[in-house]
Amino acid sequence: MYKGFLLAGLVLFTPVGLWGCQPATETPSETIAETENDLAANGGESGTLTLIADAEDRMREGFVSKDGWRLEFEQVYVTFNNVRAYQADPAFDPETDTIPNSTRVVELITSPQTVDLVGSEEDTPTVVTITAPAGHYNALYWEMVPAEMGEATGYSLWLRGTATKEGRSIDFTLALDKPVGHYCGEYVGDVRKGFLPNEEMAELEMTFHFDHFFGRADQDPEESPNAEAVGFEPFAELAEGDSLTLNSEQLRARLSEEDYQTLVFSVTELGHVGEGHCRVEPLS
Repeated sequence: MYKGFLLAGLVLFTPVGLWGCQPATETPSETIAETENDLAANGGESGTLTLIADAEDRMREGFVSKDGWRLEFEQVYVTFNNVRAYQADPAFDPETDTIPNSTRVVELITSPQTVDLVGSEEDTPTVVTITAPAGHYNALYWEMVPAEMGEATGYSLWLRGTATKEGRSIDFTLALDKPVGHYCGEYVGDVRKGFLPNEEMAELEMTFHFDHFFGRADQDPEESPNAEAVGFEPFAELAEGDSLTLNSEQLRARLSEEDYQTLVFSVTELGHVGEGHCRVEPLS
């Protein structure tokens, strides 16, 4: 979905001057003021809204890529900014080129925040917990932007782990720096999320499907997610012995054009809301 548009407009290496840019549709000051006003206009009805970032069990437990590499992850850092939750009416369709028509919008994050998606075996990483007006939050916007501090400084997506296949082991670090925005509809899964009753709690989720990035050995090679995934073999071919450390600029220079374009598209397929899709747009 959106492959033609995104491959034309999205590159993984971006000059420093483009980092951390804002979407043109809203400003943080407007949405924060609206949240404060909503608490009053809503008759004081509010609850606790928690945002989590879930990379699913496969990132904590490891999995086998579409080309047979067993992948184990130590850290997967993603840096978020300008995260907004909407009470949209009508329900937002991310397959359009519109933005949510919101009756309420809550600003969850207003400055870059880096999260390790691997987390722990017991806990899905919590990004933020806030007090918010009661209601049904059925749309979400977030940006992936380069980190401003820590090990992943300068990169929006930073992965470190080990890949093994047929007796070969590669310690790898992959670092990508292109900022992108995600417009998402309602969470799709076994349990619906985003319903916040007065004085109660609700959860929103940003979900990351890394099988769309590396593929999965247990799925048909011609079907999704394998059809659009880059796999791990193109990275393994660039490894020097048992080590691989590459950033966006190096990947663009050293991967084949076909593998690079597949990598670009696979990055746009990472972000979901459960099984629900998002529209991904480059930030410039």
